[in-house]
Amino acid sequence: MPVSNILYLSDRLLVSDKTIPESLLSEMRSLGLVAPDMVKVHFCGVVSYSDGLAVFLPRNHEARIEDRASAAHLLLQALLKYYQSKDSGIYAQESGEEVIGGRALSLAVSLLNDYQANSLYVRRVKERLTNNGKVNWARTITRSSAYPTISGPMYFDLSTSRSRYTSNCETAKIHAQIIKELFKDYGMLWLGLPRFFDERLELMPKPSGTVNVQIAYLQRELQLSYSERDIFLIKGLIQYLRIKKGININNILIGVRKFHNLWESMLDECLIGKYAVNSKLPVPVYQLLNEDFVPVAQKGQRTDTVLKHHEENRFAVVDAKYYEASSPNTAPGWSDLVKQFYYQKAVSLLEGDTALVTNHFVFPGHSMKLKAVHVAERSRIVKSESDCMSELYPTIHCHYQDPIELLDVFVRGAKLTKLTDDILQKHLI
Repeated sequence: MPVSNILYLSDRLLVSDKTIPESLLSEMRSLGLVAPDMVKVHFCGVVSYSDGLAVFLPRNHEARIEDRASAAHLLLQALLKYYQSKDSGIYAQESGEEVIGGRALSLAVSLLNDYQANSLYVRRVKERLTNNGKVNWARTITRSSAYPTISGPMYFDLSTSRSRYTSNCETAKIHAQIIKELFKDYGMLWLGLPRFFDERLELMPKPSGTVNVQIAYLQRELQLSYSERDIFLIKGLIQYLRIKKGININNILIGVRKFHNLWESMLDECLIGKYAVNSKLPVPVYQLLNEDFVPVAQKGQRTDTVLKHHEENRFAVVDAKYYEASSPNTAPGWSDLVKQFYYQKAVSLLEGDTALVTNHFVFPGHSMKLKAVHVAERSRIVKSESDCMSELYPTIHCHYQDPIELLDVFVRGAKLTKLTDDILQKHLI
């Protein structure tokens, strides 16, 4: 797909934003991505529409125009990694963790990677010959006349066999057709190829029959296959055709409605010094009418991430917040603050009086706009931190992480060293 046919936008854009074409909005409404009562777009990923592809990058990104193709590639890689590590069943759908189109993307990437590594499918054909190839002695003795000699019987017509490989078969034609479709749909975003030409694929004739006929042929071929690669490939081709049979394969839809789940997951994986504390935190206990007390562990406190300094008795309670956070009006509200205060208190009680436990929010963005969150009496004029109620409500420090950089670090399996240092050193500032 030509680069000019890819439109780069951002998650949480106003639905009324003029940069969103009406044809794209219409397609997103038909797909259920934009509801009638929605003020902002809640989608991060890729969607096709009549004029090309639209890529919704994470909110607050500052990727330059020339870097947006690379950012889109990182987004797809992150979505695939997240999809493959998460439950995509009913729970994922209800919690908003589902990666829409994750199954199709995972299959497409596996087939593309297989093609790049192994090329087109080839069938192994065994030919029966005479005096040319590996001798089949049982067949030779049964079917040929022996001539007696001093050293024993001699056979002049040896039954032999030879294996050869051919790519001019129906499975190879189906394989070529599917790979061409995948390059057309995913070549630019996944492989960074604005145009693609492969002579091997272009020279292959189109497969015959309907999708159902092709599936039936591949199922017969699968029964005759023995190598791991052939079995993997044919199963993948069958799966692709079954998906194609159920949907319009020309419509591309890959992404998440609630990117904050991926935001939290990426930060949790990429911060250094993660400390498992949720299983140690207090849980609610319900008293029944008969005076029995029933603890409910599954309803206990659950923090996003807790970090522990590798040498000192210092801890940081980190909450990944996918908020705009460009001003106090677009920052977390009281309910989010209260949870952090209680998490900080719970970890402090758990670790003892000698432990230093600090609170932190991490927002998407490249530059800092909010420094910290404090609590003060309503009627008090606040001029400095000393005017706030820090003894009762500890400071929550604010940090900003470039979302494109986070995608890159997450995909590479690397760590956010600078952000981790900023969080764990905050009490020294």
